[in-house]
Amino acid sequence: MASSQVEYVGFLSGATTRDYRLVVREPDGQCREFTLAIEQEAFLSHRVRYQDAAEICFLKLCRALQAWASAPESAPPPGRQNVTDADLLEYREGHAPKPRRLAPSPKRPDAAR
Repeated sequence: MASSQVEYVGFLSGATTRDYRLVVREPDGQCREFTLAIEQEAFLSHRVRYQDAAEICFLKLCRALQAWASAPESAPPPGRQNVTDADLLEYREGHAPKPRRLAPSPKRPDAAR
């Protein structure tokens, strides 16, 4: 069974938001465009990195599409969505570096004597 494809097509930088455009291509050939906006202030205050923003928008849209697929009687995701502080926090927590495990120090051969 074929599934929808989500494609990132670019961004536009505005005065207050940076808008990320994504297109959903359905198996029947229909396309729907979505715009996900991140406040410029979130970049300036280092709550989000420019290189992570497209992925954050992609993941948010995929979650919204999955929620709609599991409850088709609900309204489809809106064509324009705002990325919230909660979305940014969820991404940051999910992509935090794993703590390094400290390996036991190797035994020195001369220490056993």
